[in-house]
Amino acid sequence: MNLASLNLVDINKVFPNGFHAVKDVNLEIEDKEFIVLVGPSGCGKSTVLRMIAGLEEISSGELYIDGEMVNDVAPKDRDIAMVFQNYALYPHMSIFENMAFGLKLRKMSKTEIKEKVDVAAKILGLEELLDRKPKELSGGQRQRVALGRAIVRDPKVFLMDEPLSNLDAKLRVQTRAELSKLHLRLETTFIYVTHDQTEAMTMGTRIVVLKDGVVHQVADPETLYNSPVNQFVAGFIGSPQMNFIEARLTEKNGAVIVEFEGGTVGLNEDKVIQLKDNKYTEKEITLGIRPEHIEIDPTDETGENVATVEVTELLGSETYLFLDVGGKNAIARVDPALNIRVHDKVKFNFIPEKVHLFDRETEEALLVGAAKE
Repeated sequence: MNLASLNLVDINKVFPNGFHAVKDVNLEIEDKEFIVLVGPSGCGKSTVLRMIAGLEEISSGELYIDGEMVNDVAPKDRDIAMVFQNYALYPHMSIFENMAFGLKLRKMSKTEIKEKVDVAAKILGLEELLDRKPKELSGGQRQRVALGRAIVRDPKVFLMDEPLSNLDAKLRVQTRAELSKLHLRLETTFIYVTHDQTEAMTMGTRIVVLKDGVVHQVADPETLYNSPVNQFVAGFIGSPQMNFIEARLTEKNGAVIVEFEGGTVGLNEDKVIQLKDNKYTEKEITLGIRPEHIEIDPTDETGENVATVEVTELLGSETYLFLDVGGKNAIARVDPALNIRVHDKVKFNFIPEKVHLFDRETEEALLVGAAKE
């Protein structure tokens, strides 16, 4: 059984042109974890992966695999297998030969090679395709071959760089589930890079959110979703993304109220106590609320907290309402049975325990962990 924990200590990457792509990344990855690095294009996630693989030199910092520093260890000696988004299969070889290629280079016996390829082919449902050439396969099948080539090596760590980005939407969903099952079956460490937060949320045991080469938060999917540490993480995780509205905290008769153009929201007791303890009660802030945490009442259009529906999008099991709230846009996710039309005026309520508050200047969350109920 392969064991593989990784430790990244103050890892930096500065390219020859002076571009500082990865900044002081510290990360402990436990054996058998499925870690996902996620962030917008150019955030440094693939560079981190390539440094772990040994394909990119580390400018400063230390990389440990199972307690051993591997900064200067050649890629082939790190016991790591990498799966890229472009599959990189040899077109003139059969699927069997593609999967066996790395093992042949290691001078393994034909019997052992056949055994390992057959086991990997069975895991991935490729048994019927071993005699074919890559051009005869679909994109999803080729991706499985690329995975099979990594599996036969029985590595300590699997590194995957956007492996599903060339697949169509339906196949991506299917292959996501296959990869999660594969991780459980192989009981080894997966480090996976994607720009797709849905992929990250559905597959990762923990997620590392990066922006501009900096790690913003490392947490399990539930914590990231419910307790983002800042506005960037809050907006990046979740689809449709969290609504952000400029607001002000005001204290009235011991209660703390969030006021914004077009309405107000009271806060539950836990939040009020935290805000008072931190002396945040009179402050310009940004209010964050997820689309599913906006309650809509189409039968009441009086008083405050009334919005106008500008666009509706029916997605079968749910409807997205694009609202005008005091001149600002917000999206609500509601039950299609409400049957709301464009131009309707609707009463809205932000569920108090689901409200997020961010400092207007630093964009840091004012109430870390408070939205977790």
